[in-house]
Amino acid sequence: MPTRGRLADRSFVLTILTFVLLTPPIVTIFNVPVLVLGVPLLHLYCFAVWLGAIVVGARLAARLRDDERRGDERGGGSG
Repeated sequence: MPTRGRLADRSFVLTILTFVLLTPPIVTIFNVPVLVLGVPLLHLYCFAVWLGAIVVGARLAARLRDDERRGDERGGGSG
């Protein structure tokens, strides 16, 4: 299992990646007149990136929490 530091690094990378994927130069790639099931591609892209960031962030937070609990059980808690 990754250490707490590696999980924190992954959280930071997730933040930066989400920011980059939602910046105008990248978003304009998907600003085309295409509909997917009646929804513009741009909207689908933005919501997919947003949802992906939430799901990955929740998984990382759960793993960080579990790692912290294991540390407390071993008597090596930080705090």
